[in-house]
Amino acid sequence: MILEHISNFLMKAFMIRCCNLVMKKDGDVYQLIYESNLDSKLEQILIGLVKDNPSPKIESIIQKFLLYVQHSTENFWTTYYSAKTYEEKLDCYYQYSKNQCLATEVLVRDLGSLSSDDEIKENLDALVKESFTF
Repeated sequence: MILEHISNFLMKAFMIRCCNLVMKKDGDVYQLIYESNLDSKLEQILIGLVKDNPSPKIESIIQKFLLYVQHSTENFWTTYYSAKTYEEKLDCYYQYSKNQCLATEVLVRDLGSLSSDDEIKENLDALVKESFTF
């Protein structure tokens, strides 16, 4: 329970920091999506979203999401390797899954605030249904 509170606090702090950061990588957003090692369905959705809506605002929102996913994954492995029991490892994975769901919710909210375009909304619905849910 304490681990969950600490993780939630760190996640919120990171999300606030992410809002102020721009990913400083020379590669384009497609390369960033590929390098993030996402679930293939989510990867396809994000690539389709960028192709259908080539906007710097959308790319920026996706980059923020990818940055959070990267941080969450690194945090998972750090916590996982310090866990002493399988119960702690499962708790770690459970928190990681919750963080991924939250990141997806933030992504959907941020993209939804950009446009009322029906095609974007369809992609967002698919994103929620096919990605990090439990």
